[in-house]
Amino acid sequence: MRQQNRLLTLLISTLILVGQGCDDNQNPMYDYQTIWKCHYENNWSYETTRNKIIGLWEWKYIKCCGETTKPYQNGTESKGLKIEFNADGTGIVMDKDAIKEFSWDIEVLVNENGLYEFQTTPAISQLYGRLLFCDNVMMCNNSYRDGADNFLVKVENTNPI
Repeated sequence: MRQQNRLLTLLISTLILVGQGCDDNQNPMYDYQTIWKCHYENNWSYETTRNKIIGLWEWKYIKCCGETTKPYQNGTESKGLKIEFNADGTGIVMDKDAIKEFSWDIEVLVNENGLYEFQTTPAISQLYGRLLFCDNVMMCNNSYRDGADNFLVKVENTNPI
């Protein structure tokens, strides 16, 4: 009987410790399946994608994989980052006290089912990867290239349409 109690205690302790490693409290706004499904409920052309991007976006979340990315998990590196995309292909990155200008455009990715990616000068690491949209969320999906996935939320629309 004592042996069974010890095994039961060990099993419960193991389950508790393993369960703490999972992120069950992840905001559903950053759920991959939801974003992919939502993105493909719309027809995305060059024009519609560009028009969706125009406006002010605030960086909210980063998702990485593997042991080497643990420092990114709390996302403090990009906290407070805002990026404004203008219709004329210019933009402004506002990061803490720094304000930097950049130019931008998008291009369709080959063999990626009509998905687009940013082309920025200079490069902006939070914008790497395939672009997916769901309501006011933009995911820059770079994990398929072993990079990080960054999530931004649109806070203002400067598009006159």
